Amino acid sequence: MNLSDLIERNAAFTPGKAAIIFEDEALSYRALYDRIEAAARVLKTEFGVGRGDRVAILSLNRPDYLVLLYACARLGAMLVPLNWRLAVAEQLFILSDASVKVLVLEQAFAAILPGLEKNLPTTSVIGLDFVPPQGSAFGTLLAQARGDGRHPHIDLSCPLLIVYTSGTTGRPKGAVLRQEALLWNGVMSQHMHGLTSDDHVLTVLPFFHVGGLNIQTTPALHFGATVTILSRFTPEAAFAVIKRDRPTLTVLVPAIIQAVTDHPDWPATDLTSLKAVLKGTAWWTSFSQAPVPWQCSPELQPIRP
Repeated sequence: MNLSDLIERNAAFTPGKAAIIFEDEALSYRALYDRIEAAARVLKTEFGVGRGDRVAILSLNRPDYLVLLYACARLGAMLVPLNWRLAVAEQLFILSDASVKVLVLEQAFAAILPGLEKNLPTTSVIGLDFVPPQGSAFGTLLAQARGDGRHPHIDLSCPLLIVYTSGTTGRPKGAVLRQEALLWNGVMSQHMHGLTSDDHVLTVLPFFHVGGLNIQTTPALHFGATVTILSRFTPEAAFAVIKRDRPTLTVLVPAIIQAVTDHPDWPATDLTSLKAVLKGTAWWTSFSQAPVPWQCSPELQPIRP
């Protein structure tokens, strides 16, 4: 078993259900799994990605971020999410340190390409929303996908993520997470959040951060729930999704909470669909009157004034 098998299971049970909503378009579980399968074929057949190889991504949040994560899981490869807030020199250090074989990137971050060609000329490039010089477009590659998208002897013990953190001193350090770490994280998330397939998660944190990727997003997909993704946070976009999609769970950080509560639309926004909001290591109490399946610490207070 590998982590992508959970998506395959949901595609079999609820093929037409929305797995991901992004920019007002829904991607069903069947379509998500088909895209994962095609991406794995592309990485293996066109770029020779095998067990232990590194595939980096430099992009704002988008569905293909998750597609690549599960495609790497099928191949026993590792995804290296790059912080798009870093300087190019810092991103190049991470690419070199991780020995990245393939870089998948958004056109907005194409400034890295000259340095990549100079310092890491053997790294292949795939453009998510453009055709990079001496590279290929992801959509074109998926349409031409062929061959087998699996490797033998891949299971949950295989490393899947290398997440770089600055630590306390010196250069960024890569923390390795195995597939089973994400699996058990999903189990714990289900327990703490009361997460079920009926839930709808709103993801506003960046996927290069484990908070955006692994606290609720991947657990929701493992349990067959729906996730709405924002490419990046703005209060206006978050309020629009809350009004339209009526999410039940989300994760916010203090700066984002401050931004939404300071916004003029905050007093009139209907938050009753949200059963809880996770903030750092603390739970905020429910916005609705319905009971929640956990107890909040006595010192916690609702964020609704």
